[in-house]
Amino acid sequence: MIDPLTVRGKRLAALDYGNARIGVAVCDEMHIVVSTRPVIKNDANVLKVLGDRFAMERTDVVLVGVPKLVQEDAETDIIKEIRVFIELLRETLSIPVLETDEAFSSKRAREMMFSTGMKKKRRREKGTKDQLAAAIILKDYLSELEMMP
Repeated sequence: MIDPLTVRGKRLAALDYGNARIGVAVCDEMHIVVSTRPVIKNDANVLKVLGDRFAMERTDVVLVGVPKLVQEDAETDIIKEIRVFIELLRETLSIPVLETDEAFSSKRAREMMFSTGMKKKRRREKGTKDQLAAAIILKDYLSELEMMP
């Protein structure tokens, strides 16, 4: 993790990586409001689309959720894929790209959809879970940041 002092006061974006779609959430410079954004199709244009989105949002730092396993030395295929994606982002973007633990964000997003009473039709829309998962990743990171001196 980078020094929290370098992240404070900056606009952050969080990504929930998926093979088909990437969930996106952003926050303001004061880290008060977290908002979801439309999902991005994970295709050949994904890096350009993300770069354009981050420029439009005036994003200063990008967080990418990576599932942390109990066995630190074990890496699944999806974790390897996410790490390759992170390296491509770092090569493409001129802003910092950080890994952060996604801590079951997709599962928590599904639970949130049920617990808040979201209608079945909305829950089934492609991308809804991905958007919420990105917001959870960002909120968790901000909570960790608050606890730091």
